[in-house]
This record gives sequence, structure tokens and C-alpha cells, in this order.
Amino acid sequence: MAMADLFDAPIFIFPYSDIRFPGQASDERILYVAREAKVMRFLRSVFVLLAAAMLLIVSQIVLGILTQMANVELGLWQVVLFAVGIVFGAVGLWWVNTTWQKSVFIITNRRLTKFIYVTPWNRYNLSVTLDMIEDTGAYSRGYFEALVKIGTFTARSAAGNREEKYFFVDHVEYAEDLANYVNKVLFMFKNDVAKLDTFRPFITEKGAAREHFIKEHPEFTN
Repeated sequence: MAMADLFDAPIFIFPYSDIRFPGQASDERILYVAREAKVMRFLRSVFVLLAAAMLLIVSQIVLGILTQMANVELGLWQVVLFAVGIVFGAVGLWWVNTTWQKSVFIITNRRLTKFIYVTPWNRYNLSVTLDMIEDTGAYSRGYFEALVKIGTFTARSAAGNREEKYFFVDHVEYAEDLANYVNKVLFMFKNDVAKLDTFRPFITEKGAAREHFIKEHPEFTN
């Protein structure tokens, strides 16, 4: 089966066997891969549209005032600035959606890693191996994150307690469940690493949907 481009994949489907990421070892298994919660993409898109609308409104008001003061017809400038506002909004939406689409967080049987695109062309990559993780945690920042059920997942490195030693992923869904899952992965890594070869990937579905996934993939026994 052809491997899908991780950064362009519209969705990630359990058990993630058809995707790979840059730097992935041949025997490294993806246990979970996700993007930032969709609500954050929506909020940024709304902000871009509001900014474009404000640009259009302010530019038209300013041109209207200048037209009255100078008694000069500025119709061409109105068209130009209107076009600038539309282009600003379109480019802004493309920028927001592209950086959101390409930025991913991955749990494997060896490490935690994330690829964050700060522009549609530039990214940074940060990883921490499982043997360096001391513990994990999850928390919500404020009422909004608690309301929409997103949070920050963190993993503390054995290198120390300074802030830069924390691996964290902001605005993710199932942050608390992720912390618990990674703790199980760490326990298995430290006590019986061979079992990680068949360790079940993180499943976000609950109830009957979860049971269906498990039955469909009996190769995962843990």
C-alpha cells in the first residue's frame, strides 16, 4: 500500500499503518497522530475574516472622507482597496488552514514528536524519547478550553524541571486521556518493551465504536 503524505492527509485513521513521518525508523510504529483541535482553526479563520472586513470598512470610510475633502473622484482606489481586502482575507485563510493542516503531534513506540509549521514553508521539529520522560500531565488554560474540552498535554523530561525541558502540545483534544495513555506506554517501555510491538494505538472513540475498532484489529493484544 502506498504511504500517504502525513502533512497532507485530511484525517488520520487508526491504526495509522498507511502513513509515515520524516525521520521515522523502519521499525518505529505510530501509536497516535493528531492535529490541533479544529476549534482553534475556526477561531483563527474568524479572526482573519474580521481583520479583512475591518480593512475593507476602514479603507472605504477613509476614501469617502478624502473624496469629500478633496472633491475628487476616487472610485478606482475604492476598487483597488476592495481587492486588497479580498486578497488579504483569502491569503489569510489559506495561511491559517495550511499551517494547521501541516502541524502534527505524534506518539510512537520510541518517542513523542511534533512538527509545527510557523509558515506554510517553514517548520520546527521537537522530539523526546520515551526513556527520557519522567511523567506526563494535562491541563486546560481558562474557561474557554474547559468549555470546548481541549487542553495542553505535557511530558516532563528527565533532564530537569526547567520550563524548556517540558515537551508540550497546546490545544489538543483528549489531553487528559493522552496523558494516561502515554503513562501506559511508558510503563510498558520500562517493564516489557517487546510488548510495544503489539501495543494498541490510542483510540479516541468511546463505547461501541471503540469495541468495533478493537475487534477489527485483533493483532493489537495490549
